[in-house]
Amino acid sequence: MTNSYAEALAAHGLEDVQPRYRRLLLELKARDAAAYERAVARYRSEVEGVTPGADALAAWLSYGAWLASRIEPGRLVRISSEGLATPAPDPAPSDPMLIHLPEAPNRRALVVAMPSDPTDAQRATADLLCE
Repeated sequence: MTNSYAEALAAHGLEDVQPRYRRLLLELKARDAAAYERAVARYRSEVEGVTPGADALAAWLSYGAWLASRIEPGRLVRISSEGLATPAPDPAPSDPMLIHLPEAPNRRALVVAMPSDPTDAQRATADLLCE
């Protein structure tokens, strides 16, 4: 993790997304090797080498939202500090918490971005929908 990426995470109050996305990539690889290769190619073209800082963080969040949608079709939502969900068509570093809600009601949601210090409502949302 570069210093400017770490600074952007701290400035926006987000935890590092990279370990979470690695787990998503491993899940995708286990399901569909061709989709995994496309995900790696997309990472190389859209995330790797992006200007450090907030631009890199925005690229990571966009990649994470795309990656989650490859695992389960669905939609991206913001979760406010009060636990309220609103649509998030384009992920941004200023979003407090981002989760991908699958279309299928019996599938778990996927966290795309989590605050470094989530509120009780955000933590409860993640526990209920994502675990």
